[in-house]
Amino acid sequence: MKPKTRKVVLGIVAGLVLLVAFIVTRFFCFSAWARYGISVGSCPDGRPRQTLSAFAEGLRRGSPGTVRIGAQAHYTTGPADRDYTAWVGRVSPQVFLVQGSQETPLVPKGGWEERAHWRVGEVTLPQIPDGDYLLRAKVKTPLAEQTIDVPLPVYAPARVHVLTDRPLYEPGNTVLFRSVALRAKDLAPLDGRPGVWSVMDPSGEVLLEEKSPAGAWGVASGSFPLDSGAASGDWRVLWSSGDAQGEATFRVEPFTLPRFRVEASPHKPYYRPGEKPVVRGSVAYSSGAPVVGAKVALRWNVFGDWPAPVDWTDGGLAQTAVVDRSGRFTLELPPVPGDLRGQVTLSAALDATDPAGDHVSGSVAVLLTQEAIKVSAVTEIGEALVQGFNNRMYLRVTDAAGMVLPKAELVVKRAWDPADKGIAAKADEDGVASLQVDPGPAVNVVIPAMPYRPRPRPRTVTLGSVEDLIAGGEPSLADRKVLDGWLGALEPCGRYVSSGAEEVELGVRADAAGNVTAVGVDGRPISRCVAQVLKDKRLAAGPERLLHLSYSLSAPPLPELGFYNQGVPGTPDGLEEALNEMASDARPCLGRNLNEEIELERFATWRTTKGSKQVALSWATQPKGEERRLRADPCVEGKFRGFDLEEAADSSAVGVLRLRAVPYVEPGESRPQPTTMLGYEFLVTARIGGEEVGAAKLRLVPGSVPSIRLRATPVLATAGGELKVEILRGPDFNGELPEKLWMVNEGTSYESKTDADRRSATFKIPASAQGWLQVSWGGAQALAYVAPKASLSVALRAEKERYAPGQSAKLLIETRMGEKGTSAAVGLSGVDESLAQLMPLPGPDEMARLRPQASMSSAAFGTLDAQALAMGRVRGPNAAAAVVLRVASPPPPQEIDQYVHSNGQGVFTPLEDLTDHFYAVLGELHAQTRIWEEKALESEKMRPQKMVELWEAALAACEKRGEAVGDAYGRRLRLSWLPPDLLSLVDPRQVVVRGTRLPEDMENWQAWVRKEEP
Repeated sequence: MKPKTRKVVLGIVAGLVLLVAFIVTRFFCFSAWARYGISVGSCPDGRPRQTLSAFAEGLRRGSPGTVRIGAQAHYTTGPADRDYTAWVGRVSPQVFLVQGSQETPLVPKGGWEERAHWRVGEVTLPQIPDGDYLLRAKVKTPLAEQTIDVPLPVYAPARVHVLTDRPLYEPGNTVLFRSVALRAKDLAPLDGRPGVWSVMDPSGEVLLEEKSPAGAWGVASGSFPLDSGAASGDWRVLWSSGDAQGEATFRVEPFTLPRFRVEASPHKPYYRPGEKPVVRGSVAYSSGAPVVGAKVALRWNVFGDWPAPVDWTDGGLAQTAVVDRSGRFTLELPPVPGDLRGQVTLSAALDATDPAGDHVSGSVAVLLTQEAIKVSAVTEIGEALVQGFNNRMYLRVTDAAGMVLPKAELVVKRAWDPADKGIAAKADEDGVASLQVDPGPAVNVVIPAMPYRPRPRPRTVTLGSVEDLIAGGEPSLADRKVLDGWLGALEPCGRYVSSGAEEVELGVRADAAGNVTAVGVDGRPISRCVAQVLKDKRLAAGPERLLHLSYSLSAPPLPELGFYNQGVPGTPDGLEEALNEMASDARPCLGRNLNEEIELERFATWRTTKGSKQVALSWATQPKGEERRLRADPCVEGKFRGFDLEEAADSSAVGVLRLRAVPYVEPGESRPQPTTMLGYEFLVTARIGGEEVGAAKLRLVPGSVPSIRLRATPVLATAGGELKVEILRGPDFNGELPEKLWMVNEGTSYESKTDADRRSATFKIPASAQGWLQVSWGGAQALAYVAPKASLSVALRAEKERYAPGQSAKLLIETRMGEKGTSAAVGLSGVDESLAQLMPLPGPDEMARLRPQASMSSAAFGTLDAQALAMGRVRGPNAAAAVVLRVASPPPPQEIDQYVHSNGQGVFTPLEDLTDHFYAVLGELHAQTRIWEEKALESEKMRPQKMVELWEAALAACEKRGEAVGDAYGRRLRLSWLPPDLLSLVDPRQVVVRGTRLPEDMENWQAWVRKEEP
């Protein structure tokens, strides 16, 4: 190429390069990239500031987690309050685990990887104790070398239990408390785990907060002295460590320990209809000596669906008792009514008073039950049965008080089928039997109505008008008082009123001594009854009197006694009226507690002879049938006796009389009615040793068969043994059986091939397995439980049975792991036994809630749950199978350690440095302005240019003193960079004190600065 041509080409290339460079620099700042490592379109004005961001994601001891680190530059291109950001591209980080002053380097596996604007590394935390650490990142960039700390709480998942030395304190006492921290995975003690005690008063105010790490065996202790004026109420004490927290509640109030106690209990565990409950109790000092002469008051309550008799709730039960010389007392309660339904509890609050007037409280509960045993059921489809299906049903039988009947022999009959011979089954150690049953089609089961208890009503007899026909006018006050006293004696005559009220008018003749000598009434039975009552009464002494009396008698709350009379060849005239009068007279014989319409088991036959008035009656018992009949009191037969007709019979006749009792219903009230349910009612009879213990009815509803069920055998599995899981298909199942099933234990899965012919899979249980085994498929699950090989137990006893006052008691404690002795931490808290009368004391299962809990759909038989199974309290295989059917899901597997997610973010705001430095210069500006106002010529005025000069002088003065006069980006403060709110403070009108130093023609300060940019 010719030299001239080469020069032209090079010139063109150079021009193009310069043109490209010129165009690029319009949109990219090379100097910012070269100096600071940031990519920005406009070059920063001043020096950018840097902030760091650090994220810890999924860090855990012994396993890798991720750390992300990034740096951002903050800059401005003009105004001092602007904050533009850009990611810094050249970043060199290092990370350290910090505890106290010790730094441990964490080297990323594979180094730092660049992802977008972040540096990402995979680090592993060493095996360090639980505690609060820092993840420190040291970052080097072209802008600066900086450090950022990220909080790193490293704690294993834990369960915490807190207990105070007693539940009740007085103001001024010292509260002692203790906690134990256990690892959630295996309940192992967490020694040395950091924690904090907090004590809060009833209003929630925190009165104590102090660090208290767990010591040996994971135990931490603390105390809190209550002020003499401490607020009364429920206080809380908490021990917190990481995400784990335990708390206990205690009460603060003035109290005095009782000097004596009252105790009472029923003579029998339960009472059935017809039995008379007996309560026996005692009142004794704490030393055991009887409190002679103590009085006991009782307040009764009835708990249950069955309505108690009205007189029970109106004081019919024993209200007081007096102890004998031995400090004991006995209460006899009324017999249990025959209309008892189900079970109810009579509960009494006892208030004992000693001769000195001191009081203590107690309680007693008496169980009343219709049946001698209780039966409950669990099936594989809840508490339901399916017709035409081989149902597996588990029955639990106890006595009425809930005591298990182990090894009981059961016979289960269909109550609606008299010909059913029943199904025999035998209960296990927990009183649970397993049987297969097809109940057949569902039937209408009649549920008897609850008894009717009419509400208390006013008197049935009232006195209306009274007139003395001899003296005229009203009788004397003395006679009026006597007449009012007769009302109660007339109430039995109300039996002749079937509904509403009837009026009775009569005349009563009395002599001077007040003796009733004659009574005049009509012939109605009710009138004759009133006359019969009054003929033996007396009025006050006085003149001879003839009183015209009017009484109103209302129908009493008594059952009606209806009758059905049939005569052959017919019924003589007057016989029906006579029978009706005798039926009314017999109403009181039925009592007030009749609650169902029922025929009497005894009936009468009558006979009349032609030409005779005499009617002969004889009684007999009806033949037994399916219908239940009322056993009549002899009182009823006594009211129906032979009698005479008013006129002789015109023929000889015979007939039969059947009586039917109809319960009383208060007008305006409805009587409970029997209800029906579609389902099944079984009669379950229990025998022990060949002797019948009792029988009870069991009602179940119809259900449906699920498409898939899984059944595990055995339910109580053994480590190292086998678990067989059957697949049970329902009629709606469509599909293929799985080739494999998976068993899960503590988060680990084990597979087994499915035997297609037997529709089952067999798993080998690992020798190290314990806890729940779960197999799931097709929306169904099967569960089994493997008990731990050994469990911790503690035994406590005193060296001697009795100690004299002043002696020291020695307690002997034995801890065992299975059959072998082992070391363990045991916490002891001793309190006066009488404190239990004021507040409940902790029980032996206080720490049971620390165990992982399985989720239950409901407790099996309302009593047995997964916790009882895990603690070894369920021994029988049938009971265990029933419990497992109620487990919705086993407890989730607990991690040995938890993942830590945390972050740290640097903060930058340009206003912080700007305002600090601005106000320092503003102060100097005011000083410079005062000097100018004093020394400048009077003709010289403060104009914007002069204010700029004084501002520059103020900056120079501050710099001379070594004060910072730059903004957040290191630039010397210029007025044109200030935000409007700060710039307004430099307005001459704001700075100048003497107004005569200002020109009359004022230029807008903000506009001038924006224009001139000083």
